[in-house]
Amino acid sequence: MPTPVATIANLTATGDVIVGPGGITTMVKGLPVACMGDAVTGPMCIGAITMTTALNKLAKGRPIANLGSMVTGINPAAFGAPMATAVAVCPNVNEIV
Repeated sequence: MPTPVATIANLTATGDVIVGPGGITTMVKGLPVACMGDAVTGPMCIGAITMTTALNKLAKGRPIANLGSMVTGINPAAFGAPMATAVAVCPNVNEIV
């Protein structure tokens, strides 16, 4: 099922922000699309986007992230415990992959 495209500055389910670098040649509403491998940082998770369902759509040679893409990393509030969350806030409902 198609889902909205994630961009830089979208949020995860835990309130962390996708910071990039993104696919800077592919823009949605003035922001670069988020791609697999992009950094995520915030109070609950510091990590990267590690899984997406949009494997057939590429930006700069990397799969584009979408709503529900998985983020894995560490939880700095829990002394570096492993953490997994999902991209949850993608207001780009007119751009789907």
